[in-house]
Amino acid sequence: MKSSLCAGIAAALLSSGIAVSAADAKTPAARDLPALFSTLEKTDAVTEGSASPKRILYVFFDANCWYCHLTWKALQPYEKAGLQVRWVPVAYQKESSTTKAAAILLAKDRAAAFRENETRYRAKSYDGGIAPARNPPKAIVAQLDANFELMDRFGLSGTPGLVWKDAAGKVQTNLGMPRLSKLPEITGLPAQKIDDPELAEFRER
Repeated sequence: MKSSLCAGIAAALLSSGIAVSAADAKTPAARDLPALFSTLEKTDAVTEGSASPKRILYVFFDANCWYCHLTWKALQPYEKAGLQVRWVPVAYQKESSTTKAAAILLAKDRAAAFRENETRYRAKSYDGGIAPARNPPKAIVAQLDANFELMDRFGLSGTPGLVWKDAAGKVQTNLGMPRLSKLPEITGLPAQKIDDPELAEFRER
């Protein structure tokens, strides 16, 4: 897997459970981004990281998404350094994406449920590790649909979709697992040590 940004094989990625990403993603007008960000701030999410964050990062994710899993791993050191990540669930990669997202959202401790999904992630089959919820409430399904629509309105055609405000207060987006060298820019924090072998392909060569 050379890149997380490959529009030409989007259909194959979907069938494999890998994140979709596309060079032809719709780009919303700059004037729309502040309003979209305001909506995003009110969206129900799974919160990880600092309670008094130096920066807040939003990430649209699918519970079965391989590149979301890698993004989660890459952001862990930054969370310890003062980043707060708000993970916004969508469900589109597999039938179980909805029920796994529901299991996370319905958990008493969402952060713990999300962490279970990631720490038990099964890379061979591209499956999140949490047990799916049975018969998720219609309200949860509607929320996941609304989240997907919001992701699309940001011009993000798949997951992971990162959204944040930079130091100047301008809304920024990133489609796909970022290069590790870009994380300081995204997080507003100094570069953190990341030596996970699964993230080796995202280091600069």
